[in-house]
Amino acid sequence: MDVIWFKILSVILIITAGVLGGFIPLGKKLTVGGNGLSFGNAFAGGVFLGAGFMHMLPDANSNFQLLKLNIDFPFAEMIAGLGFILILSLERVIANKESTEILEKEKTGFPFILFLVLAIHSIIAGMSLGLESTIISGLVIFIAIIAHKGSASFALGVNLVNSKINKSLIIKTIIFFSIMTPLGIIIGTVLNNIESSRISIWFEAIFDSLAAGTFIYIAILEIIDDVFENGKFRYQKFGFLTFGFLLMAFIAIYA
Repeated sequence: MDVIWFKILSVILIITAGVLGGFIPLGKKLTVGGNGLSFGNAFAGGVFLGAGFMHMLPDANSNFQLLKLNIDFPFAEMIAGLGFILILSLERVIANKESTEILEKEKTGFPFILFLVLAIHSIIAGMSLGLESTIISGLVIFIAIIAHKGSASFALGVNLVNSKINKSLIIKTIIFFSIMTPLGIIIGTVLNNIESSRISIWFEAIFDSLAAGTFIYIAILEIIDDVFENGKFRYQKFGFLTFGFLLMAFIAIYA
């Protein structure tokens, strides 16, 4: 399969996962929970952790080495750290302030910050996938994205439903969120096909680094922290998490 067709298939599957996950909460009140969802999230946490540490960061370092900057500085790790801090600031700093202001004014409100955090992460991850030039390397990122896209969209849908906003806006928001990753894939693919190979390497190095930071953040502070907050089935959850991580390690042999 040609890498372009792989990316087209990825776009279709990611949109489908996002729309289906986001539409499930429509029509009734739900909470984010359930053993099946917890096990799936644990697996996704391991996949994100493995993809960030064993694929995105090494790929970013390799690209920075290709640039021959002649500076002994950990650019990939620094940018990954900035990506981590970016999502942290949006979710744990700005979000807390925004939530407090909303609660002071009214009982419910559009969960804008959650949508913003998920959308930014989706675009960065999508651009990283779009910048890949081989199916194997792109497959790693695709697995990480698809493993979490449905549950992330489901969580957004639950928050939208519980915010008591109208159904039409919920549907539009879920669809808009679902196309954020494909939008990133398209942008990354365009950047990967620009004439200057050096500029393309710069983009890939930077966005692989940013994606690594956001993947690690999502894995540790979003998924793993939430999954193990409930002490039930902790050994099973740990097993799913480890399996996801080892799957990424296995793929790294061929990537």
